[in-house]
Amino acid sequence: MVSRMHFDDEDEAIKAAEAIDQAGFEVALIKERFAGEDDDEDVDHVVATPASVDEVRPLVGEDVFIEAD
Repeated sequence: MVSRMHFDDEDEAIKAAEAIDQAGFEVALIKERFAGEDDDEDVDHVVATPASVDEVRPLVGEDVFIEAD
C-alpha cells in the first residue's frame, strides 16, 4: 500500500515529507507535471509513503487529502 498526498505548494509538500521522515517512515517527494502542460510552474507536488493513512494523518493534519492504493 502507498499513501499519496498532492500539494500545489512545494513548501507545504516539503513540510509534510519532513514530518513523515522524522516519524521514521520512508517518504518520497515527487514533482508531477500536469498532463499536456508545458509550463514548469504547473506542477503537482506529491508526497508518497508506504505508511498507512492512519499513521500519516496525525503528521500532516486533517485538511490534507490522502489517497491510498
